[in-house]
Amino acid sequence: MKSLKTSVRLSNNQGFSLAEIMIVLVIIGAILGLILPKIQEGRDNGNVRNTKIKLGEIENKLNEYQADCGKLPSSVDFLVTDSAQCKNWTSNKNLKNLLKDEWQNPFSYEVSGNGFNLKSLGRDKKEGGSGPDKDIYSSSSQANQNE
Repeated sequence: MKSLKTSVRLSNNQGFSLAEIMIVLVIIGAILGLILPKIQEGRDNGNVRNTKIKLGEIENKLNEYQADCGKLPSSVDFLVTDSAQCKNWTSNKNLKNLLKDEWQNPFSYEVSGNGFNLKSLGRDKKEGGSGPDKDIYSSSSQANQNE
């Protein structure tokens, strides 16, 4: 009777065959192939949303600067650097995180007539694009109102 138990135990310790392991790996690969693009899309959508929030915050600070100084600043560095051109404005070093978009690129800012253009070049760091690569303008940018 002891030898029968021993032989049963030995027959159960064979493990998985190479074919079974390959099938499991193919199934895992297929699942990852379906899930990873959705994760990347969610990350890109989050980066676009957070960049729009930063643009809105900078825009509010631009409006405050214009109210205090009577003109728009020459660059977005006004957020963290005091300007000799306006004694009424006090910068805030804690706003350093607003100087770059979610892809760690500096915002593009230019004064144009009575207004300004403030934008992020998006994920691709180039003009134009679509989806997360599309340029993102602040709501009060003159270029945004021309579209």
